[in-house]
Amino acid sequence: MSAVAGTAAAVQELDGDQLAALDACVVAALALSSTEGEAQWRMQLLMECHGRYVRSFGVLEQAPSYEVFARRLHGSRVADLLPGRPQGSVLGQLWLLNDDGMPSSALHRLAVDSEHGHQAPGIGADIRHLHSLLRAVGMLPVSTGLSRISGETVQHAIFRALRAAGFEAYARGREAMVRTPVLTRRGLSRNTALVELGAYTGISPTRQFGGLWAACPICRWTMRATYRPNSVVDVECEDERHSLLGARYRAEPTAMEGWRLVPCSELRAVPELLPVEGYVALPYALWLWVTLPGLLEVELRDRLVALGAEVRLWPFGDAYDLHVTRPGWSRAWRVDVKTWADPYGLAQKLREDPEGSGELCFVVPEHLRGYLPLLRRVVRGSGARVLTDAALVAEVEGA
Repeated sequence: MSAVAGTAAAVQELDGDQLAALDACVVAALALSSTEGEAQWRMQLLMECHGRYVRSFGVLEQAPSYEVFARRLHGSRVADLLPGRPQGSVLGQLWLLNDDGMPSSALHRLAVDSEHGHQAPGIGADIRHLHSLLRAVGMLPVSTGLSRISGETVQHAIFRALRAAGFEAYARGREAMVRTPVLTRRGLSRNTALVELGAYTGISPTRQFGGLWAACPICRWTMRATYRPNSVVDVECEDERHSLLGARYRAEPTAMEGWRLVPCSELRAVPELLPVEGYVALPYALWLWVTLPGLLEVELRDRLVALGAEVRLWPFGDAYDLHVTRPGWSRAWRVDVKTWADPYGLAQKLREDPEGSGELCFVVPEHLRGYLPLLRRVVRGSGARVLTDAALVAEVEGA
């Protein structure tokens, strides 16, 4: 079971002081691990974070000094950084910074819905782009900040904007965001709906090196680039599962070729190094909340069709993802795919479902099986079900 995937659910369980402390720690960790911007600006940001952190402890618990605060960001689990040290949370299994002081996958996941994440170096540019995008589609008033927004809310805003161009343009645009999270500027110009949406932006400095970038061989999004001593750069997918499957490389400078990628796993496929110039990419949040679930949606469609089922992909916009039937059977499956364990998002989905929740199947990937009891408690009494992708395929096959 992925602890990182459960961060959204864990954050929902925190109280106001713990949320404030987590926000301060997340932004401070990004400032400590970044070389972006002037050192004086990063130090000022760190001091501001420490001030917010101290206030989150109130008068009943002693907050650490700045020196202790900065040291703990490197060596403490997330739960141990918070007032009251919440027990039994996946936050007790996660660190903000890796042993070498570089951002962890959990740090970026937590930053994207942080109240002050837009201030942070690195991923802050992606978050600011998301702010602008949601305001452009009418999701946020101009003067409103983005605070702990859910993946469901972002999906709803993006898909609603795409649907305004008609269902064909909507389906084409949504599938492009799944299959091609990075596009050439010329390729983007051929998709009017995506151009008008403004979802794609320049490739983040944190995911490029020497004017180059590389796509994850699994999700095709830009891999994170981390500079190491001796001019070596670690290149790795932001998704921990893709990294474990082999989307990990070492970029080495060479006298003749400029740079070359060397695999760091048994996966020997080496992606092509491409110039940053001329390419645009989805920001982190849209890759997380549109591309990743979309990959499972498309894969499920293909697996079910291979079983003889009839499958319509995104039949009613973003009401749900797959409408599945089998010839000769009156039963239908309405499938909504979730790749992050977010009870808040599921509850919001149940409230917004225009057709009612009866027979709606929330499907999570097999690696999130451990969250089934929690998610099933959320949907209890609604008529909806929660099951894994493997269980859905077996159920349709046995019908």
